[in-house]
Amino acid sequence: MNIQEIKQGIIEGDRRAIAKAITMIEEGNKEIYDLIKDFKDYAGKAIVVGITGPPGVGKSSLISKLLKEAIERNMKVGVLLVDPSSPISGGALLGNRVRLMENITHENVYVRSLATRGWKGGLSKAVDDSILILEASGKNIIFIETVGAGQIETDIAKKADVVVVVLMPYSGDEIQALKAGLMEIGDIFVINKEDLDKVRTTELTLRMILEKEKGSKILYTSAVYNKGIKELFDAILNTWNELNGKGEIVRRRMERIKSKLINYLSDRIDGLLQNFLNEEDINIENIVKQIYNKSLDEVEASNYLFKKLNEKILKELKD
Repeated sequence: MNIQEIKQGIIEGDRRAIAKAITMIEEGNKEIYDLIKDFKDYAGKAIVVGITGPPGVGKSSLISKLLKEAIERNMKVGVLLVDPSSPISGGALLGNRVRLMENITHENVYVRSLATRGWKGGLSKAVDDSILILEASGKNIIFIETVGAGQIETDIAKKADVVVVVLMPYSGDEIQALKAGLMEIGDIFVINKEDLDKVRTTELTLRMILEKEKGSKILYTSAVYNKGIKELFDAILNTWNELNGKGEIVRRRMERIKSKLINYLSDRIDGLLQNFLNEEDINIENIVKQIYNKSLDEVEASNYLFKKLNEKILKELKD
């Protein structure tokens, strides 16, 4: 498929075209960015819902049930499952879980695993542009599931309109550990696997932590027994409407743009730095040896490298 065929296919909701475009984004294929420019008018067409929480709480199973609920409401759904990268292939390590989800072959559904590829914050660098591709394909609600590494996954707040934090009974210790991270970004807190005991203890712990966050909602669900799914879906839509009415959705979407710009600059700078350190006249290994042998001071070395890097940047700007 050429770029124009991919573009038309995306607009028509063709799975193969969507898949090809997201693969090109993950691989950093520059051709895709000419296509993305043409999709700027589609930005903001979908409700973006972040689903995060510790490993093993049932995020994927919960999304599967939410997906089914969205279909019953005649909504078009996109799902981005962010997975750790394989150290060998660089691909999504847990991508097999896609096949475990219900209704993934439905005409109104597109589900995709994205590899983190070393990206921090529990997300993938490809998330922003993948959201736009799904919006251009007509999806009106998009679920993003983070890796599940805990407190560091606060970057989802910079990507999603509504953040759902999923917990489970017996996770009191995890709640305390996450207090300075996920607890601060959640709009809705879900205690999943409500069929387990100690569920009320988990709720009490959560309410004590969230006592100052009066706007936070706490819900119970059971993906296994299909309990609380409709109520959660309603809560997501109601929360989006409430936030939109207060101008918060606009603020969050502007934050998404800001985050994307910063990530883009960071990526470019990192690439420039790696190329710089690989240049023969820099000889970073020799500098390291001198520092180790105490013949060169670390501060002096850092200042020297920064000066040389600055000279390289200025030279490239002139060229």
